[in-house]
Amino acid sequence: MFELFRMLGSRKLFVLLIVLVLFIALMGVTLGDRIGLTWPEKFVKDTVGYTQKLVNKPASALSGFFEDISELGGVYEENERLRIKVAELDRALIDYDNLKTVNESLKKDLKFTEKQKLNSSKHYRFAQVISVNEDVNNPTVNIDVGAKDGVAVGMAVTSIEGMVGIISTTTDYTSTIQLITSLSLTSPDSYAISATATGKPGTFGIVESYDVKEKRLVMTGIKNDDPKKVIDVNDVIVTSGSGGVFPAGIVLGKVRAIESSEFGLTKTAKILPTASFVEWKDLFVVVPGPEPAEGDDTP
Repeated sequence: MFELFRMLGSRKLFVLLIVLVLFIALMGVTLGDRIGLTWPEKFVKDTVGYTQKLVNKPASALSGFFEDISELGGVYEENERLRIKVAELDRALIDYDNLKTVNESLKKDLKFTEKQKLNSSKHYRFAQVISVNEDVNNPTVNIDVGAKDGVAVGMAVTSIEGMVGIISTTTDYTSTIQLITSLSLTSPDSYAISATATGKPGTFGIVESYDVKEKRLVMTGIKNDDPKKVIDVNDVIVTSGSGGVFPAGIVLGKVRAIESSEFGLTKTAKILPTASFVEWKDLFVVVPGPEPAEGDDTP
Protein backbone atom coordinates (compact mmCIF):
# COMPACT_ATOMS: atom_id res chain seq x y z
CA MET A 1 0.00 0.00 0.00
CA PHE A 2 2.87 2.41 0.89
CA GLU A 3 4.40 1.56 -2.41
CA LEU A 4 1.19 2.63 -4.02
CA PHE A 5 1.22 5.94 -2.15
CA ARG A 6 4.72 6.54 -3.30
CA MET A 7 3.66 5.76 -6.84
CA LEU A 8 0.87 8.22 -6.65
CA GLY A 9 3.21 10.77 -5.13
CA SER A 10 0.60 13.21 -3.97
CA ARG A 11 -1.98 13.65 -1.18
CA LYS A 12 -4.37 15.37 -3.61
CA LEU A 13 -4.32 12.38 -5.85
CA PHE A 14 -5.16 10.16 -2.87
CA VAL A 15 -8.15 12.29 -1.93
CA LEU A 16 -9.37 12.24 -5.53
CA LEU A 17 -9.17 8.47 -5.53
CA ILE A 18 -11.20 8.20 -2.31
CA VAL A 19 -13.89 10.53 -3.73
CA LEU A 20 -14.04 8.47 -6.90
CA VAL A 21 -14.53 5.27 -4.92
CA LEU A 22 -17.32 6.84 -2.82
CA PHE A 23 -19.01 8.20 -5.96
CA ILE A 24 -19.01 4.77 -7.57
CA ALA A 25 -20.45 3.24 -4.38
CA LEU A 26 -23.16 5.93 -4.20
CA MET A 27 -24.10 5.31 -7.82
CA GLY A 28 -24.48 1.66 -7.13
CA VAL A 29 -26.81 2.31 -4.25
CA THR A 30 -28.90 4.79 -6.27
CA LEU A 31 -29.22 2.65 -9.40
CA GLY A 32 -29.74 -0.62 -7.61
CA ASP A 33 -33.01 -2.05 -6.34
CA ARG A 34 -34.13 -0.11 -3.27
CA ILE A 35 -37.10 -0.45 -1.01
CA GLY A 36 -37.11 3.01 0.62
CA LEU A 37 -36.15 6.58 -0.19
CA THR A 38 -33.42 8.64 1.40
CA TRP A 39 -34.46 11.64 3.47
CA PRO A 40 -33.32 14.15 0.82
CA GLU A 41 -35.43 12.36 -1.76
CA LYS A 42 -38.37 12.29 0.60
CA PHE A 43 -37.99 16.01 1.28
CA VAL A 44 -37.87 16.86 -2.42
CA LYS A 45 -40.85 14.59 -3.21
CA ASP A 46 -43.01 16.05 -0.41
CA THR A 47 -42.10 19.59 -1.38
CA VAL A 48 -43.06 19.02 -5.02
CA GLY A 49 -46.31 17.27 -4.06
CA TYR A 50 -47.37 20.03 -1.65
CA THR A 51 -46.59 22.69 -4.28
CA GLN A 52 -48.68 20.83 -6.88
CA LYS A 53 -51.55 20.59 -4.39
CA LEU A 54 -51.45 24.34 -3.75
CA VAL A 55 -51.49 25.04 -7.48
CA ASN A 56 -54.07 22.42 -8.51
CA LYS A 57 -56.69 23.20 -5.87
CA PRO A 58 -57.33 26.84 -6.95
CA ALA A 59 -57.18 25.80 -10.63
CA SER A 60 -59.77 23.08 -9.99
CA ALA A 61 -61.98 25.49 -8.08
CA LEU A 62 -61.71 28.06 -10.85
CA SER A 63 -62.63 25.48 -13.49
CA GLY A 64 -65.64 24.34 -11.42
CA PHE A 65 -66.69 27.96 -10.97
CA PHE A 66 -66.93 28.51 -14.73
CA GLU A 67 -68.78 25.19 -15.18
CA ASP A 68 -71.28 26.26 -12.51
CA ILE A 69 -71.79 29.59 -14.30
CA SER A 70 -72.50 27.74 -17.57
CA GLU A 71 -75.00 25.39 -15.87
CA LEU A 72 -76.60 28.33 -14.08
CA GLY A 73 -77.42 29.87 -17.47
CA GLY A 74 -79.25 26.69 -18.52
CA VAL A 75 -81.14 26.54 -15.21
CA TYR A 76 -82.19 30.17 -15.62
CA GLU A 77 -83.56 29.52 -19.12
CA GLU A 78 -85.47 26.45 -17.90
CA ASN A 79 -86.92 28.41 -14.97
CA GLU A 80 -87.97 31.16 -17.36
CA ARG A 81 -89.81 28.65 -19.57
CA LEU A 82 -91.53 27.14 -16.53
CA ARG A 83 -92.49 30.60 -15.26
CA ILE A 84 -94.14 31.42 -18.60
CA LYS A 85 -95.94 28.06 -18.61
CA VAL A 86 -97.28 28.63 -15.08
CA ALA A 87 -98.50 32.09 -16.11
CA GLU A 88 -100.30 30.57 -19.11
CA LEU A 89 -101.94 27.94 -16.91
CA ASP A 90 -103.00 30.63 -14.44
CA ARG A 91 -104.62 32.61 -17.25
CA ALA A 92 -106.34 29.46 -18.56
CA LEU A 93 -107.65 28.73 -15.06
CA ILE A 94 -109.02 32.26 -14.77
CA ASP A 95 -110.71 31.90 -18.18
CA TYR A 96 -112.15 28.56 -17.14
CA ASP A 97 -113.53 30.00 -13.88
CA ASN A 98 -115.04 32.92 -15.77
CA LEU A 99 -116.69 30.65 -18.32
CA LYS A 100 -117.96 28.37 -15.57
CA THR A 101 -119.47 31.35 -13.75
CA VAL A 102 -121.08 32.68 -16.93
CA ASN A 103 -122.44 29.23 -17.77
CA GLU A 104 -124.01 28.79 -14.33
CA SER A 105 -125.45 32.30 -14.51
CA LEU A 106 -126.97 31.66 -17.94
CA LYS A 107 -128.51 28.42 -16.76
CA LYS A 108 -130.05 30.21 -13.80
CA ASP A 109 -131.29 33.12 -15.92
CA LEU A 110 -132.81 30.79 -18.51
CA LYS A 111 -134.34 28.60 -15.78
CA PHE A 112 -132.90 25.42 -17.20
CA THR A 113 -135.10 22.37 -16.77
CA GLU A 114 -133.57 19.11 -15.63
CA LYS A 115 -133.74 17.82 -19.22
CA GLN A 116 -131.82 20.84 -20.48
CA LYS A 117 -129.21 20.38 -17.76
CA LEU A 118 -128.86 16.76 -18.86
CA ASN A 119 -128.39 17.78 -22.49
CA SER A 120 -125.77 20.35 -21.57
CA SER A 121 -123.41 17.53 -20.58
CA LYS A 122 -122.16 14.75 -22.83
CA HIS A 123 -119.87 11.76 -23.20
CA TYR A 124 -118.43 9.96 -26.21
CA ARG A 125 -118.94 6.45 -27.60
CA PHE A 126 -115.98 5.25 -29.66
CA ALA A 127 -116.81 3.81 -33.10
CA GLN A 128 -114.93 2.41 -36.08
CA VAL A 129 -115.92 3.07 -39.68
CA ILE A 130 -117.29 0.02 -41.51
CA SER A 131 -117.99 1.58 -44.90
CA VAL A 132 -118.45 4.90 -46.70
CA ASN A 133 -121.14 5.81 -49.22
CA GLU A 134 -119.73 8.58 -51.43
CA ASP A 135 -123.01 9.36 -53.22
CA VAL A 136 -122.86 13.11 -53.99
CA ASN A 137 -126.55 13.59 -53.15
CA ASN A 138 -126.56 11.47 -50.01
CA PRO A 139 -123.10 10.89 -48.52
CA THR A 140 -123.23 8.55 -45.51
CA VAL A 141 -120.87 6.58 -43.27
CA ASN A 142 -121.60 3.29 -41.49
CA ILE A 143 -120.08 2.59 -38.06
CA ASP A 144 -119.84 -0.48 -35.82
CA VAL A 145 -121.95 0.68 -32.85
CA GLY A 146 -125.73 0.69 -32.60
CA ALA A 147 -128.73 0.61 -30.30
CA LYS A 148 -127.14 -2.05 -28.06
CA ASP A 149 -124.34 0.43 -27.40
CA GLY A 150 -126.68 3.26 -26.44
CA VAL A 151 -126.60 4.96 -29.85
CA ALA A 152 -129.84 6.53 -31.06
CA VAL A 153 -131.12 8.42 -34.11
CA GLY A 154 -130.40 12.15 -33.88
CA MET A 155 -127.10 11.88 -31.96
CA ALA A 156 -124.18 13.92 -33.24
CA VAL A 157 -121.01 12.23 -34.49
CA THR A 158 -117.58 13.83 -34.40
CA SER A 159 -114.01 13.08 -35.36
CA ILE A 160 -111.05 14.33 -33.34
CA GLU A 161 -111.21 17.48 -35.49
CA GLY A 162 -114.90 18.35 -35.31
CA MET A 163 -118.51 17.37 -36.05
CA VAL A 164 -119.05 15.15 -39.11
CA GLY A 165 -122.78 14.38 -39.03
CA ILE A 166 -125.77 12.92 -37.24
CA ILE A 167 -127.03 9.38 -36.69
CA SER A 168 -129.81 8.84 -39.23
CA THR A 169 -130.58 5.11 -38.74
CA THR A 170 -129.52 2.36 -36.32
CA THR A 171 -129.63 -1.39 -35.97
CA ASP A 172 -128.65 -3.28 -32.83
CA TYR A 173 -124.96 -3.25 -33.73
CA THR A 174 -124.46 -0.67 -36.50
CA SER A 175 -125.46 2.89 -37.32
CA THR A 176 -125.55 5.16 -40.38
CA ILE A 177 -124.32 8.76 -40.25
CA GLN A 178 -125.77 11.51 -42.43
CA LEU A 179 -122.89 13.93 -43.03
CA ILE A 180 -123.20 17.66 -42.38
CA THR A 181 -122.04 18.20 -45.96
CA SER A 182 -125.52 17.03 -47.00
CA LEU A 183 -127.34 19.74 -45.02
CA SER A 184 -129.93 21.38 -47.27
CA LEU A 185 -132.86 23.74 -46.85
CA THR A 186 -134.82 21.79 -49.49
CA SER A 187 -134.34 18.30 -48.05
CA PRO A 188 -137.07 16.99 -45.71
CA ASP A 189 -134.51 14.70 -44.09
CA SER A 190 -132.11 17.52 -43.25
CA TYR A 191 -131.79 19.11 -39.84
CA ALA A 192 -130.79 22.42 -38.27
CA ILE A 193 -128.05 23.00 -35.69
CA SER A 194 -128.25 25.77 -33.09
CA ALA A 195 -124.79 27.29 -32.84
CA THR A 196 -122.76 29.94 -31.04
CA ALA A 197 -119.24 31.39 -31.07
CA THR A 198 -116.84 30.25 -28.36
CA GLY A 199 -115.94 32.92 -25.84
CA LYS A 200 -118.93 35.05 -26.84
CA PRO A 201 -121.93 34.17 -24.65
CA GLY A 202 -125.20 35.26 -26.22
CA THR A 203 -124.13 34.92 -29.85
CA PHE A 204 -126.51 32.72 -31.80
CA GLY A 205 -127.27 31.40 -35.26
CA ILE A 206 -128.63 28.39 -37.13
CA VAL A 207 -126.50 26.08 -39.29
CA GLU A 208 -128.92 24.40 -41.69
CA SER A 209 -127.21 24.16 -45.08
CA TYR A 210 -123.90 23.44 -46.78
CA ASP A 211 -122.57 25.38 -49.76
CA VAL A 212 -121.14 22.63 -51.98
CA LYS A 213 -119.44 25.11 -54.31
CA GLU A 214 -117.63 27.03 -51.56
CA LYS A 215 -117.39 23.97 -49.26
CA ARG A 216 -118.70 26.00 -46.34
CA LEU A 217 -121.40 25.52 -43.73
CA VAL A 218 -123.91 28.38 -43.79
CA MET A 219 -124.93 29.91 -40.46
CA THR A 220 -127.94 32.24 -40.69
CA GLY A 221 -130.04 34.36 -38.33
CA ILE A 222 -127.07 36.13 -36.69
CA LYS A 223 -128.31 39.33 -35.06
CA ASN A 224 -126.29 42.48 -35.75
CA ASP A 225 -128.06 44.95 -33.46
CA ASP A 226 -126.08 44.11 -30.30
CA PRO A 227 -122.29 44.75 -30.26
CA LYS A 228 -121.90 42.06 -27.58
CA LYS A 229 -123.39 39.43 -29.89
CA VAL A 230 -121.28 40.04 -32.99
CA ILE A 231 -119.71 37.05 -34.72
CA ASP A 232 -116.44 37.79 -36.53
CA VAL A 233 -114.11 36.10 -38.99
CA ASN A 234 -111.93 33.41 -37.32
CA ASP A 235 -114.45 32.82 -34.51
CA VAL A 236 -114.80 29.12 -33.66
CA ILE A 237 -118.40 27.97 -33.98
CA VAL A 238 -119.80 25.23 -31.73
CA THR A 239 -123.21 23.77 -30.96
CA SER A 240 -125.05 25.95 -28.45
CA GLY A 241 -127.16 23.23 -26.82
CA SER A 242 -130.35 25.24 -27.41
CA GLY A 243 -133.41 23.19 -28.32
CA GLY A 244 -132.09 20.04 -26.66
CA VAL A 245 -131.14 18.35 -29.95
CA PHE A 246 -127.37 18.42 -29.63
CA PRO A 247 -125.26 18.88 -26.48
CA ALA A 248 -123.38 22.18 -26.25
CA GLY A 249 -119.74 22.56 -27.22
CA ILE A 250 -119.39 20.29 -30.29
CA VAL A 251 -117.01 22.04 -32.67
CA LEU A 252 -118.41 22.78 -36.13
CA GLY A 253 -115.76 24.97 -37.72
CA LYS A 254 -114.20 28.42 -38.06
CA VAL A 255 -115.82 31.51 -39.60
CA ARG A 256 -114.22 32.49 -42.91
CA ALA A 257 -116.63 35.20 -44.10
CA ILE A 258 -119.50 37.36 -42.83
CA GLU A 259 -122.25 38.65 -45.13
CA SER A 260 -125.37 40.73 -44.56
CA SER A 261 -128.72 39.09 -45.21
CA GLU A 262 -131.01 40.22 -48.03
CA PHE A 263 -132.78 42.88 -45.95
CA GLY A 264 -129.80 43.68 -43.70
CA LEU A 265 -131.59 42.68 -40.49
CA THR A 266 -129.31 39.73 -39.80
CA LYS A 267 -125.96 38.40 -40.93
CA THR A 268 -124.82 35.13 -42.47
CA ALA A 269 -121.52 33.40 -41.67
CA LYS A 270 -119.65 31.04 -43.98
CA ILE A 271 -117.94 28.40 -41.85
CA LEU A 272 -115.07 26.14 -42.84
CA PRO A 273 -115.72 22.75 -41.16
CA THR A 274 -112.86 21.61 -38.93
CA ALA A 275 -113.51 17.96 -39.87
CA SER A 276 -111.55 16.87 -42.95
CA PHE A 277 -114.11 14.32 -44.30
CA VAL A 278 -111.40 12.05 -45.73
CA GLU A 279 -110.12 8.59 -44.79
CA TRP A 280 -111.96 8.24 -41.49
CA LYS A 281 -111.15 5.21 -39.39
CA ASP A 282 -112.28 6.20 -35.91
CA LEU A 283 -115.25 8.40 -34.95
CA PHE A 284 -117.11 9.30 -31.75
CA VAL A 285 -120.84 9.34 -31.14
CA VAL A 286 -121.76 12.24 -28.83
CA VAL A 287 -124.19 10.84 -26.26
CA PRO A 288 -126.14 13.44 -24.22
CA GLY A 289 -125.86 13.24 -20.44
CA PRO A 290 -123.14 12.04 -18.09
CA GLU A 291 -121.19 8.87 -18.77
CA PRO A 292 -122.79 5.77 -17.22
CA ALA A 293 -121.18 4.35 -14.10
CA GLU A 294 -118.71 1.54 -14.66
CA GLY A 295 -120.51 -1.75 -15.20
CA ASP A 296 -123.76 -0.07 -16.22
CA ASP A 297 -124.41 -1.03 -19.86
CA THR A 298 -127.96 0.29 -19.94
CA PRO A 299 -128.48 2.61 -22.98
